[in-house]
Amino acid sequence: MRKVVFLSSAVLVVAALVFAGGDPWKSKPYQQWDAKDVQRVLEDSPWSKVIQVEATWKTGKDNSGNDASGPAVATNQQAPAGGGGGNGKAMGGSAPGAVSTPVAGAGDSGNSSGSASFLIRWVSSKTVEKAVYRKAELAGQMKPEDAEKELAKQLDVYELVVFGPDMKPFQSADEDMLKTDGYLIEKKTKQKISPMKVEITRAQDGTKVQAVGFIFLRKAANGEPTIADDEKSVDFICSVNGAKIHTTFDISKMQDTQGRDL
Repeated sequence: MRKVVFLSSAVLVVAALVFAGGDPWKSKPYQQWDAKDVQRVLEDSPWSKVIQVEATWKTGKDNSGNDASGPAVATNQQAPAGGGGGNGKAMGGSAPGAVSTPVAGAGDSGNSSGSASFLIRWVSSKTVEKAVYRKAELAGQMKPEDAEKELAKQLDVYELVVFGPDMKPFQSADEDMLKTDGYLIEKKTKQKISPMKVEITRAQDGTKVQAVGFIFLRKAANGEPTIADDEKSVDFICSVNGAKIHTTFDISKMQDTQGRDL
């Protein structure tokens, strides 16, 4: 009996260590996530990629041959946060606090005057949605029952959002331009997936760009999934006004307790 109790205790200790050190999206329900767990999902997880790019626009040299130091084009129209089936709540719509300082360790524009930081977040995943709603709950800005209602909704699109402390390359871009400049590429088939829509979120005065959302259909016109079920990873690429944003999402790691989560 003593041996059984000892072994049972050892198992419990190991389980507790695994629970404490494991990925929060697999080790415990989102209702138990604390602020650190939320930050981990939103800034340092398979769904969130922080990258450094060469900031050619700071020197007035644009790889496309344009003058990136010219005046920015401002608009008084703020893009709707969740129109067209997009996941506006996860990129800064009705879920409070969704758009904050999104790039970990990037309080300035980058590590040097010649670089800039961007965070690319796969916001259509349930894991990211849970983190956004849990963040709002912890801040007292959302009730748990309201979060449950939102999470019960199913999206028919994939959505990626680009954030950064220096969004100048996007300042003079419009949605139609970005539908061409931003896309996904499947690693296995090399198939290019263009967004069905792009949403630019601006500050309340309609000038400064805060975030850009790229929205992709989950299914093609023939009914087949745009990202194949056996695809292991996809690249996100966006080249706009001197900013060459390129990162890889490892789909094999974008898993929650229910399986693939895109």
